[in-house]
Amino acid sequence: MIPFTKVNGNGNDFILFEAAKCPSTIRDAGFIQRLCDRHKGVGGDGMLVISDSSDSEVAFHLDYHNSDGSWETFCANGTRCAVQYFGRMQREPKAFCVTTGAGKHRAEILDDGLVRLQILAPSHVTDMLEISTVSGQHVDSGAPHFAAQVEDLTDALVAEVGPEIRYADIFQPRGVNVNLYQRVDQHTIKVITYEKGVEAVVLSCASGSTAAAFQAAHTNKMLSPIRIINPGGELVVAFDDDWQDVSVTGPAVLVYSSELPDDF
Repeated sequence: MIPFTKVNGNGNDFILFEAAKCPSTIRDAGFIQRLCDRHKGVGGDGMLVISDSSDSEVAFHLDYHNSDGSWETFCANGTRCAVQYFGRMQREPKAFCVTTGAGKHRAEILDDGLVRLQILAPSHVTDMLEISTVSGQHVDSGAPHFAAQVEDLTDALVAEVGPEIRYADIFQPRGVNVNLYQRVDQHTIKVITYEKGVEAVVLSCASGSTAAAFQAAHTNKMLSPIRIINPGGELVVAFDDDWQDVSVTGPAVLVYSSELPDDF
């Protein structure tokens, strides 16, 4: 049997495995697609795999795979869930470091159960780009994102323009996640995300919300901390003046643990 735990970060849901307890086939694209199927599998936006790290200063290494089986450098909601799992299940200290495909991150489980995660300083920031019907910027906050402000943010709008931007020639062959946002006030934005690899609008994307906060801070002079309202809940992005110390804080829930048959 293959043990797993279903988790969600702000509504962004995943199936989490410990590599040491599982066969290597859990990383196969076909397995991941069956696993994440919401009708015939466990169901999820992606899969998380915790493995040991050779770095004595790091609690664990985390790999993230989208529901289509593709590997991605970083998922902030997923990483916060893995931190919650490791801290609660392994009884680790409440603050430690983890590594992902994007590098090393500090993490902390707060007294209220929320998880705060360090985000690497945004990089590969472009000038404003006009794509489809919106104008925004490419911002890499550990994974590639296109962040754009709109006046009337709806799921329908994101579902319509998301694929057009995700597959735009300028972002090929890797593609890009699409994060549209609407300003609410000086410290608040609403963000809805079309996620590549899931190929759908998702309830939350923390790295994408961070990219949107970065773009909003520079375009609208918004101040830290910025409250992010996602369809799945709320996050808080905090940052210093030059965006070198960045964190995202939000819920990370362990839903249930179970097992899959070896021949799943």
